[in-house]
Amino acid sequence: MIIDIFLITTSIIISMIGIGFLYVNRRNFGSRATVFFNGLIYITLGLLFFTFFFLSSEVYFIEDSALIFWYISIIFWIFSVSLLGVIHKYIINFEKKAVLSTLFYSLMIGIILGLCFIPDSFTIQLNYGSYSYTFEDQLLLFFILNYNIIIIGIMGYNLIKYFNRIRNDKSRKLLITLTSEFSIIIAIYSLYIFTQLFLFKYLYSIVYLIGACFVSYSLIKKPFLFIELTNKIYDFIIFHRSGILLYSYNFETGKEIEESILKGSILIGINHILSNLINKKDQLGLIRMQNRDIILEYDNNHGYALLLTTNHKNAYIDNAVSNFMKKFTGLNRERLQKLSGLIDISEFRNAKDIILEFFEPFIIKD
Repeated sequence: MIIDIFLITTSIIISMIGIGFLYVNRRNFGSRATVFFNGLIYITLGLLFFTFFFLSSEVYFIEDSALIFWYISIIFWIFSVSLLGVIHKYIINFEKKAVLSTLFYSLMIGIILGLCFIPDSFTIQLNYGSYSYTFEDQLLLFFILNYNIIIIGIMGYNLIKYFNRIRNDKSRKLLITLTSEFSIIIAIYSLYIFTQLFLFKYLYSIVYLIGACFVSYSLIKKPFLFIELTNKIYDFIIFHRSGILLYSYNFETGKEIEESILKGSILIGINHILSNLINKKDQLGLIRMQNRDIILEYDNNHGYALLLTTNHKNAYIDNAVSNFMKKFTGLNRERLQKLSGLIDISEFRNAKDIILEFFEPFIIKD
């Protein structure tokens, strides 16, 4: 009992810290969906499932109460593994609409929950001072075990499919670690419900708590590593309203680009865009192409525009662009106001440090 209370308390503390950090630093994650999904997995897996999972084996409760706790733990487990699958796909490549996978998760959850509510799906026994459970409904056990295996398979498939498209080596290592961690947790839980050996129950708790600490640490130290790992930024260009290139950076090579390297058609196109936006202020423009999004932010007060090309726009990039504009303007306000005649673009090289600060997830560090 003491060990179980300690484990439950530890899981609750880790979950509350994770949820609190997600809320306080929600802007750092760019997307509300990232905050929502990660917060929800803390609630369903770390708080609700973990608590009812351990309480269901405690003989301090009567058998009927313990059996209810076991049912509740099964329900929250199914929701939790589904969420793990969604989060895994989300941090890899959210731009793909996962309609089929969503329908599949919904179907499996419905079948398993329906089987759970059939009377006498489980029988409860007292073994060595703790409750254990036998699946009387073998079909329910079959669906739970196979669903766990399928989730592991889907995560492995997504890892292999998108591995080469992940933007840097650090993100690849993180994804391998998370995929392995999720898979081991699911596998150990599957072994426990199949064998009802308490060895697997406590092995699960240890592996889960270590994993939860790792994920929480990663969220706190490097939250951007959980943001759409296959999304990339290609070009980052700053132009004066006159059409003169002030600064350009290529995210694929990690190098600054001279104006002479840019194609003439690009320069003409940008000049045309700038001429049409002269009277617009603080408005984010977006041009959607087949495989690229072109984001344009124009500062009318200081006479310059920022152009960025990416796989597709998301909330994190929007926030990074906004923060970049504020800091770039603050550092270069006097230079921008005095620009006329012959312009020394070397004065704007400080843009690179600002890019490294706000666009760190997209910087190539291999």
